[in-house]
Amino acid sequence: MRCNNCGNEVTTEGTNCPFCGFPLYAGYQQPQGQGYQQAQGTQYNQNYQQPQGFQQNQGNQSGSFSMDPKTAAIVCYLTWIGLVIALLSADRSDPFFRFHLNNVFVLIISGCIFGVVSVILVFIPILGWLAILAGSIFLTVCLIMGLINAINGECKPLPLLGSFKIFN
Repeated sequence: MRCNNCGNEVTTEGTNCPFCGFPLYAGYQQPQGQGYQQAQGTQYNQNYQQPQGFQQNQGNQSGSFSMDPKTAAIVCYLTWIGLVIALLSADRSDPFFRFHLNNVFVLIISGCIFGVVSVILVFIPILGWLAILAGSIFLTVCLIMGLINAINGECKPLPLLGSFKIFN
């Protein structure tokens, strides 16, 4: 079924178009004349555009949106919540996203290993503390490099950690 207002293909059985909100039932005729508005006071959008960074998932009939691979790669570097959102809404078969997802998981695992080693190093005066500082700076620089590479759309391996592959 096509929406009479925006012309998009509608696969849901709802009462309104999921793209523009126009009523879908057959007996409805849009009033003629300028200034037609919905009850809430907003005009129907004739040129619906999807949110930037999202695309409609063509394989899914529910009309759900999936995150653009570049946007998902950027988001997964930012926080744990961003990583979960990217994992749930991105196409995990995309090579660009998988590369950066691998980098994020390598950084997480390296950070966990470094945290365990830091517990031991903290008891070594000065030299241990300097090693903890150097390791923290290294992991932070790797995180920033990965984020910049994702923003620039590049797939450059991280220094020292780039050879580890969790995802093929």
